[in-house]
Amino acid sequence: MGNNGSKFVKKIVSPFSNTNSSDDTRSIVKSNSPIIVISRKGSMFFDEDGDLAHEFYIEVPPTRKGCKATMKKVLHNLIPQGEVAHQYPRLHVDFPIILHHV
Repeated sequence: MGNNGSKFVKKIVSPFSNTNSSDDTRSIVKSNSPIIVISRKGSMFFDEDGDLAHEFYIEVPPTRKGCKATMKKVLHNLIPQGEVAHQYPRLHVDFPIILHHV
């Protein structure tokens, strides 16, 4: 029962137990991803008219008299937004060092 806890702690502590005292932060980060992120993938879409939004809907008229109109989600003819620049550079999510402002 105690073995599982110690394995878990070793996985957490292993990125910080680097014996190299070099100032190169890339030696700490195990992936080849950049440390500073300048842009991200956009989550919005452009429609045929050039409008930008997360989702698009069209109004479907009622088929019978007395029924209400419904909204239908548009899934076709949408273009992804692409890369969006951050207002200021940010650290990568997998950067394993805790930063503290004094």
